Amino acid sequence: MLTRANSTVLVVDDDAPIRDYLAQVLRFEGYECHTFNDSLAALAYLRQDDSPADLVLADISMPDMGGIELLREVKSSYPDLPVILISGLYELALAVDALEAGADDYLKKPVRPGDIVALVSKYLTPDPRQHQEVQEALRHFLDSRPPDPKTSEQIKAVFQKLGFKRYETYEHSARVASLCYLFGRHCALSQDDLNHLELGALLHDIGKIGIPRNVLLKPGPLTDEEWRVMRLHPAVGYSILLAFPELLPEAEIVYCHHERYDGLGYPRGLAAEEIPLGARVFSIVDTFDAITSERPYRAAQSIDVACDEIRKASGSQFDPALVEIFLKLPRQDLEEIRRRFPSTSDEML
Repeated sequence: MLTRANSTVLVVDDDAPIRDYLAQVLRFEGYECHTFNDSLAALAYLRQDDSPADLVLADISMPDMGGIELLREVKSSYPDLPVILISGLYELALAVDALEAGADDYLKKPVRPGDIVALVSKYLTPDPRQHQEVQEALRHFLDSRPPDPKTSEQIKAVFQKLGFKRYETYEHSARVASLCYLFGRHCALSQDDLNHLELGALLHDIGKIGIPRNVLLKPGPLTDEEWRVMRLHPAVGYSILLAFPELLPEAEIVYCHHERYDGLGYPRGLAAEEIPLGARVFSIVDTFDAITSERPYRAAQSIDVACDEIRKASGSQFDPALVEIFLKLPRQDLEEIRRRFPSTSDEML
């Protein structure tokens, strides 16, 4: 495993003060840094024999060759070399382009020293337990569902393409997927619709892999601009899943999972039956799970508290007909799913 003492980071940015700031922060932490004011110079360095490079940190907006073009060139020749993009701009099209080109992660300017160090160290001193935990959770999920080899292969294809990046914990997604399957059965959904609902719930937050990490994991309140960025994750997830035509029903659930029955949700402000049924089912389950799970700022609440909150939001946030069904779900079934996928306060939601 690499350590800071022998890890080399290439910092590529045409803005000298920012380039020097990034390098200074990393050098202070013990990393070796080489700085470049353009992408072509960085590529020339990489193509020299015996030129050390363990990670590339590159600005997106640069003259001649931008960061995404640099990313494509790096990944074509050095597919295992981590590339982190950094930019003051964040738009949906840019995020999708970066993901498709193979970006390992993303930071949004301004960047605090702690954000830089935490993200670089994640790739240069990785914790092998994280990947193992996700793999085990995925295997557990696949083993717990009805036999469906085609769907199982679709799930594996999505996660293999995305490389599990950013999914430090998997329990939340697996838990809401199982809760949705239970809820959907009581809504008398067909087996096909149940499978789409369960998988859509499992993948609901997949778009967060395209959200800059220092926005996604910011410890304090988000600014208005950061909220704008965060609220793009359903559209990012939808764009990702469109690459799998057979997952269109799941993609619709991902796209609409933050819509509200009263039309005050996002990203499109859909209302009532404009929202796909699977997304209306999911939104109730997601709220139930949020209330009954551990959080850094509070302990898990009881099922009774969660049901009271859901009842209060009937007709505003939630479909009232679905609320009535959800409130009749057997408590022992809800408890059993929570025992299978216990929550922790550090879950990424």
